[in-house]
Amino acid sequence: MDAKHCPRLVLVRHGQASLGTQDYDRLSDLGQRQAGQTGQRLASLLANETALWSGTHRRHHQTVASMAPNLEARVVPGLDEFSTFSLVRAAVVQAEQLGLRRPDDAILADPRTHLSRLLEWFPEVLGAWQDGRLVADDIDPWPAFRHRVLSSVAHWRDEVATGRSVVVVSSAGVISTLVAELTGSGLGLQRRLAVAMYNASISELYPDGDGWCSGVVNCVEHLEPDCLITLA
Repeated sequence: MDAKHCPRLVLVRHGQASLGTQDYDRLSDLGQRQAGQTGQRLASLLANETALWSGTHRRHHQTVASMAPNLEARVVPGLDEFSTFSLVRAAVVQAEQLGLRRPDDAILADPRTHLSRLLEWFPEVLGAWQDGRLVADDIDPWPAFRHRVLSSVAHWRDEVATGRSVVVVSSAGVISTLVAELTGSGLGLQRRLAVAMYNASISELYPDGDGWCSGVVNCVEHLEPDCLITLA
């Protein structure tokens, strides 16, 4: 069977949210357009008995609504993102103790303007959290996050085995974890992909024996014609 028509797991990052505002967890106008374009790209798949899943964040719900207005997603907390704000705050406080670089206050105060600098630094924060050195009171340890993200994989595999594709709408940290874990690529890829994943990007995984193999990862071909590509 042509890969285009094979049942698969499709991971969609939410559209652009509202970085730098009081309420990040809502799509911008551009994010709504990105989600709509993604829905057009996946239209034939979504019209063909595809299972649709999402996390509980508002940006996930709004992406689903713009992408597939006639479908209802199965909403599960396991697909919710970790709190980037909590990790950054903990890393800033513990930077000297952990031997982490600390961004200038001006960069931390205006993440929208200095996004590239923050994304260059954030893999260090993820690494410290993943190896257990960075601890925050209001965020689970990495093993607990990893466990809940992977908790739905068996369901998706069962769906795909019946010939039904699965589309999952979530966030960069969740999707990068799924791609890295299911393809056996390791935490290095997870950290790199977490900060390089575009809004409304598409990543596809196919069953491969007892594991999974990747098709496209972080694909934004559907956003290029209208110059809708953003990172946050």
